[in-house]
Amino acid sequence: MLTTMKTKSIIFIYLTISKVVFAQLPEQGLLNRPLNLYLNCDNCYQDFMKSEIKFVNYVRNRQDADVDLLVTSQMAGGESMEYKLFFIGLKNFTLTNDTLRYFAKAGNMEDDTRRELVQMIKLGLMRYIAHTIYAKDIQIGMDETSENEALQNKTTDKWKSWIIEINGNADINEEKSSLIQNYSGSIIANKTTEKIKIDIGIRKEYSSNRYVSEQSTINSYNKSQSVYGQLIKSLNTHWSYGLFGRMGSGTYSNQKFYTSAAPALEYNLFPYDQSQRKLLTISWFVPVGHYDYADTTIYGKIKENTLENKLNVSLSVTQPWGAVSLSVVGSHYLPDTYKNRFSVFGSASLRLFKGLYFNFFVGYQLVHDQLSLPKEGASEQELLLHQREIETSYLFNFNTGITYRFGSKFNNVVNPRINNGE
Repeated sequence: MLTTMKTKSIIFIYLTISKVVFAQLPEQGLLNRPLNLYLNCDNCYQDFMKSEIKFVNYVRNRQDADVDLLVTSQMAGGESMEYKLFFIGLKNFTLTNDTLRYFAKAGNMEDDTRRELVQMIKLGLMRYIAHTIYAKDIQIGMDETSENEALQNKTTDKWKSWIIEINGNADINEEKSSLIQNYSGSIIANKTTEKIKIDIGIRKEYSSNRYVSEQSTINSYNKSQSVYGQLIKSLNTHWSYGLFGRMGSGTYSNQKFYTSAAPALEYNLFPYDQSQRKLLTISWFVPVGHYDYADTTIYGKIKENTLENKLNVSLSVTQPWGAVSLSVVGSHYLPDTYKNRFSVFGSASLRLFKGLYFNFFVGYQLVHDQLSLPKEGASEQELLLHQREIETSYLFNFNTGITYRFGSKFNNVVNPRINNGE
């Protein structure tokens, strides 16, 4: 499997008309037209790819393709992003498959990421281009300076895989009758290797709203702060264990102070290195917590200690026909098992047949564990402005959509002229 190259070691692959570096290939048995490529991804910089990779035809439907390029992504160590490129051969290339990996560094600008991703895609396409009549027009080379620097590059890491990130955000919206302000800041440190994952963070948030009418002025605010940490270790290709910890406070949830710690154990039916294509995990958590409340709760508590039992079963599948995920979570407090929550979340993005696409998300929760609800309840103002957590016995979310595309099978051209201005 080919991994991403060092920043200063970039292989340049380009088309040329006049130079020939491959020996003259026999015409018989070669594809006598450009390769038809189907892009099977949501956010892989498709327009940029079409402007940079012009030696293939981009088709709208998988049935017209010679190669299906499935691109998946997930967060990796140090806030970097791992992309996996699955090249799936079709028609004359059936069973000619390949998988490449690219890591976009946390400090990358968007242009860095899209250029390096496109470079890796070019590399993956070469094994298919080699079986077309255009193979003789490909030249492969490495910049001499980059080659020398790559050979001299040392793999020592003075940071020992640690990544530190400091964030600050401000969002202000104002008009004559309202002022809405949101501020947040965080410091995050993490380390990720094949054997261990560590995350430590501090976060603070503050929001305020002001609404003015002819009769009155309404002001509201919410604030929260938290410190968290997690340590996760790999036992083998299927088992992991970890420890999660958190402390903080929040006006929305009536928590003047809270602290909790949760040991965890997880089993994955499939090896973890297959997680971008298929994942079936069973995770068990046992959180132990202490809570000090700002107001007396509906259970007559101003402070309490808690013990919880939580089980999470998650399935995720990404294939050329689409992606499906399902998560079932159950939890309850001990010894008061009637204080519990049961949740089901499911989503799918499917290609039903040529040109027809369907997607949906659904989530449903049975809620009986709102320990921190204040006894006095929420005022009408707090209810309308979302200043307080509100009592409920369930939560439901659903959205869906369907798309049908038809017409020309080719989709090669990028034309950004005069958008609608909205």
